[in-house]
Amino acid sequence: MKKKISKSLLMTTLITGLCIGGVQSAFAADNLNTFALDEYVVTATRTMKQLQEVPASVSVVTAKDIEDRNISTVPDVLQTLPGVYVSQSAQYGPTGNLTVRGYSSDNILVLVDGAPVNNAYNNDVDWEMLPVENIERIELVKGAGSSLYGGRAVGAVINIISKEASDKKVSGSAVLSYGSNSTWKKSVNANINVNDRFSFGVGYENKKSDGYKNYLYTASATSGSGVQTDKEIPQLSSGKYILGGRGDKEWENEHINANFKYKFDDSKSIRYTYTHNETEYRYANPWTNIYVNGQPQFSGSFDVGNGNIVKPSISSSILGYDGKKESDLHTLNYSDEANKFIVNFGYLDVTRNGYSSPSSPKTIPWNGAGSDSFYPGETYSLDVQKAWENIGKHNIVVGGNYRQESFDQIVTRLTNWRDHNSFDKTYGNYGVTAEHGGTAKNMALFIQDEYKFSEPFTMYLGVRYDKYKKQDGYGRGYNADGSSQGSKEYDTATFSEVSPKLAFDFKADETTNYYVSYGHSFNPPPLYQVYRNDVSGNNYRPNPDLEPETADTFEIGLKKRLSDKTALDLNAYYIETDDKILNVSYKDPSTSEKYTIYDNVGTEKRRGIELSLQHEFDKNWGAYFNYAWQKGESKVPVIPGSTNRIKSTTSDEYGIPKHLLHAGIDYKNDKLKALVECQYVSERQSPDDVTGEYGSEDAFFIVNTALNYEVAKNATLQFTINNLFDRDFYCSSMTPGRTYGVSLRYSF
Repeated sequence: MKKKISKSLLMTTLITGLCIGGVQSAFAADNLNTFALDEYVVTATRTMKQLQEVPASVSVVTAKDIEDRNISTVPDVLQTLPGVYVSQSAQYGPTGNLTVRGYSSDNILVLVDGAPVNNAYNNDVDWEMLPVENIERIELVKGAGSSLYGGRAVGAVINIISKEASDKKVSGSAVLSYGSNSTWKKSVNANINVNDRFSFGVGYENKKSDGYKNYLYTASATSGSGVQTDKEIPQLSSGKYILGGRGDKEWENEHINANFKYKFDDSKSIRYTYTHNETEYRYANPWTNIYVNGQPQFSGSFDVGNGNIVKPSISSSILGYDGKKESDLHTLNYSDEANKFIVNFGYLDVTRNGYSSPSSPKTIPWNGAGSDSFYPGETYSLDVQKAWENIGKHNIVVGGNYRQESFDQIVTRLTNWRDHNSFDKTYGNYGVTAEHGGTAKNMALFIQDEYKFSEPFTMYLGVRYDKYKKQDGYGRGYNADGSSQGSKEYDTATFSEVSPKLAFDFKADETTNYYVSYGHSFNPPPLYQVYRNDVSGNNYRPNPDLEPETADTFEIGLKKRLSDKTALDLNAYYIETDDKILNVSYKDPSTSEKYTIYDNVGTEKRRGIELSLQHEFDKNWGAYFNYAWQKGESKVPVIPGSTNRIKSTTSDEYGIPKHLLHAGIDYKNDKLKALVECQYVSERQSPDDVTGEYGSEDAFFIVNTALNYEVAKNATLQFTINNLFDRDFYCSSMTPGRTYGVSLRYSF
C-alpha cells in the first residue's frame, strides 16, 4: 500500500473523461446508471412523473443493472452515480461508508417499500440488512426532501423497492458466487402468482468472507531501554511505529425475506413484506512486526534506536472487536390506484446492533473477559397520502405521517468477549454495568401543489409541518458489586419544524427542461446524542433540548436530450446548514467535574456541480460519464466556558472528496455482456497531510470490469475484476487491491 497517484495517472483520468465526454456518453437504457429521460419515477414528487420533468436530480438503478454487474451491496449499487462516494476500505464493516454530496447516511432518508430504515440510535443505515437480489428498483433523489418526507431528508432520499411477482406464473433467480478473500454468496429468490388475486415470494441469501488485513496497530516511542528486535520496525512520517495489525476482518450476512400480495380488484391491493437480517464481523489472526529470535512479540519493551523504545500491549488496538447485528423489517402497503390513495406502514425491530471488546487480555489468542455494548431499537411509521390529478391546472398531494422511535443502549460484562451471551452475572447488575435510552415521536402533515400556470412553466409548491417530541429518557449505572451508581430520568422536550419547498420547471421544447428549486430540510438529533449518559465514568450528559440541524438548499439544473441516443443532466447546488451538532466539553463550576454534551454550535456551507452524460452508439455499444465537483466549509464560533478551547474558525471539510469521476463503456449481444468502468476520487485530507501511507485518504483511480456470458438458457456465467490494475492506496486504513469474483446465475 505504498504507491501514490502519479501525474501520468491523473493524465489518464483526464484523457478518459475527455474522450468519453467528447462522445457525450452514458449507459444504454437497459444498463447500469439508467438515465432515460422518458422514464417515470415516483420518489421526487410522490406521484408518477416523467424523469425529464422532475425539478430535481434523480438517478435510477434497476434489478437488471444489479444483475449485470454482479453487485452484492446497496452502496456498491449506488457508488457510480453522480455525487456518490463509497469508501473502498473495510473499516466500516462488510460495506463501505456511503456519502451523497458529502452527506453520510445519517443525513439521508432511506426507505424500503415505504418504511424508513435509518436506525433510532444514531440515524445511520445498516446497509447489510438489504439483500440486493430482492431489489426491483432504487430511486435516488438528491437535495432537500423534508417538504415531503420530513427529517433526515437533507442530502438525499433513497427509495428501495423490493421485487414481487411478475406476469409469469413463477419467476426468480438462484446465484452462487465465489471471489477473492474466500468471499461466498449463495442466494435464491422466487415469486409465484397463485391466481389473478394472490401472489407471494420467498428468498434466502448468505454472504461471507475471510476479509483482508486493513487495520494497523501504531504507537509512539518513549525514552528507555529495551530488547533488540530481529529487524527494523516500520515507521510512519508522523513518527509512529507500525507494531502490527488486527488481521483479517471476516464477516457473514444472512437474510430471509418474504412477501405476500392480494388484489381486491384491478385497482386496489395490499402487500406485506418481511426481511430478517443477521450480520457478524470480527478480526482474526492478529499479527506483529516485532520479532525476537524469530518469535513474534505482542508485549514488552523494544529498542528502536536513539534511546527510544516502543511498548506494545495486547488490547483492543490489536484484537479489535466482535460485532453483531440482527433486525427484522416489516412493511404493509395498501394502494388504491384509481383514487390515488396510498397507506404505508413499517416496523423496524433492531434486536441487536453493537460490538464486544476484550478487557485486559493476557495472551494471543484471548478468549477471556470483555465488555459488550449493544443498542437495540424500534421504529414504527405510518404514512398516508391522497392525490388529486388534473384539477384544472393543478395536481395536488396531501398526506400525513406518524413515526415513533426508541432505543436502549446496554453495556454488559462478558466472561468470554467473543461470546455475546456469556454474561458475567457476578459482575454489576447480573452482568449489566450501564444502560440508557429514550423515545422520540413525530407527527406531520404535508401538501404539495403541482401547478401548470402556463404551457412551458410548472410550479411545485409544497410544505410540511412536523412536531417532534423527545421523551422517556433515562440513564443507569452499576458498580462491580452490583450497587447503583445512580438512576436518572430526563425531561421531555418538543420542537416543531416547517419545511417549505418551491420549484419551477421550464420546458423549453420537447427535448429540453430547465429547473430551479429551493428547499428547507432538517435532521432531528440522534437519540443517543439527546439521552447519552455515561454514568459509568465517561461523563457524557444528556441534552433533551438539543435542536435539529436545519438546512436550506438552492439548486438549478438542465435536462437535455441531445439526440435519440444521447442525454445530458447538469445541475449546481448550494446548501447552508445551521445548528450543526458537536460534542463540547465543559467544567462544572460547582464541582469542577469535566463533562461533555452534544450541542448546536456550528454552521456549514456546501456547494457543488454535477454532470451526467449518456450515449448509446448502437444496439450493441453504450457508455456513460459523470463528474461531480463538491466542496464543504464549516464554521465553529467561540464557545464560552468550553474546555475544548474552541475558537471561532472557518475550515474546509476535507472529508468530502472535491472531485468524483465515473465513466464506463459496455457491449452486449445475444449471449455476451461486457463492461469496463473507471472511477477517480480526489484526496479527502488537507493538502499538507502525507499521502501514500497508513492513515491517509489518498486520491485514487481504479478500473473495474464485468463479463456475463449466457452458457445455457436462463443460465449466465459472470466474471468481475475490481481494481483491475491493482492500484495501491489508502482510505484511512488499507484497501484490498485487485479482487475478483465468479458467479453462476440462473433466472426463471
